[in-house]
Amino acid sequence: MGTRDDGVPFPAVEARVHIDGEVLREISPARVHKPLAGGTETGNGCQMRVVIDALGATRFSGGMMLHAMEIIRTWREEFPADRMTVVGGRALQQKLVSVPDIKFIVWNNEHVAGRSVGQLFVSPLIGLLQRADRVISLSPIVSPLVPKSRSICFQHDWRHIRRPEEFSTSQKLYRKLWVLSARTAGLNACISSKAEYETHQIAPGAKTKIVPNGWDHARRWDFDDSFLSGIGPNYVVTYGHHNNKRPELVIDAWKGVPKEFNLVVLGARGEYLKYLEKYASVAGVHDRVIFPGFVSDDEYHSLVKWASCIVLASSDEGFGLPIAEAEYFAIPAVVTEDIGVLNIFPRAVVAKVEPADIGKAINTAITKGQESRKEVEFVSWVDTVKKLRYVNI
Repeated sequence: MGTRDDGVPFPAVEARVHIDGEVLREISPARVHKPLAGGTETGNGCQMRVVIDALGATRFSGGMMLHAMEIIRTWREEFPADRMTVVGGRALQQKLVSVPDIKFIVWNNEHVAGRSVGQLFVSPLIGLLQRADRVISLSPIVSPLVPKSRSICFQHDWRHIRRPEEFSTSQKLYRKLWVLSARTAGLNACISSKAEYETHQIAPGAKTKIVPNGWDHARRWDFDDSFLSGIGPNYVVTYGHHNNKRPELVIDAWKGVPKEFNLVVLGARGEYLKYLEKYASVAGVHDRVIFPGFVSDDEYHSLVKWASCIVLASSDEGFGLPIAEAEYFAIPAVVTEDIGVLNIFPRAVVAKVEPADIGKAINTAITKGQESRKEVEFVSWVDTVKKLRYVNI
């Protein structure tokens, strides 16, 4: 027998769980608290107190926001007896308003300075006050003030080091914290083998574990098909919310795509939107390119579900969630050869980083999609959350 932090004896036996044939150790029983009043124990008799730092999920962060929403929602569904505190921005809080039993600490994360303070000081303080068994940052920064035995951060990609020209000075300064975090975190949860490989290159000695994204978040999607009336029956979706998505390549390629197809460029805003609108005009395809900006969740869901093809022309991706969404609906996808995640999505049509070749790939994908849309197997977010919860630091 041993003794917990609160003096209650426990059997000196580790709880274990099998996931995908792998045995993962539950958190040390010495740090597991008694069930909360009115709560129930998890399947192995344990209950976890977890603080989720979701400050990296800003309003226009795209994949980071989706990643945070799915992990938090799925965790609450799979482990309702756990006590969860989330530190995040107002935008995330609004999206999670229907999720029960979350203590949400709102912190302004839309600017680098506020986000940094929250990640370095607020989240560890909340972890201390909540006596958390885990402080899990869903971004690459977990504070060194969190005990190493309880800290996890996520590594999505290291694009700012591989392609620094795509980032502003303030963004690069903020991201210098990533290397410190990778070295001091108890564990780096990497969303892909690529992210893990890069983490070891940039932060030698960092402890890592692959905790891949799920592919099935569309299982809970609602749709707003009325939005499609202004898009047309035949269209292709690409992305423009960050410059690394390279929508210019797809716009340049559009002359080679049949005229009955429109191109929808999602997420472009501000000066970048004005630039892309002018770019499409100069390319002579402005009448076939639509810039809806950031659309509502339900509108986005409908756009993806009924698209003829999804194009991700990114210079570098850590995972590529839009391709997972395309796979879920058996929609053909086109990716550029330097995207970095070809091993994750072998069914995608691969194009050279040249407009003419991207145009050919889109035509191939459209034909492929019209011929056959076969069901595919996908990774579940439930598996993602279980790996995260039971991982051994």
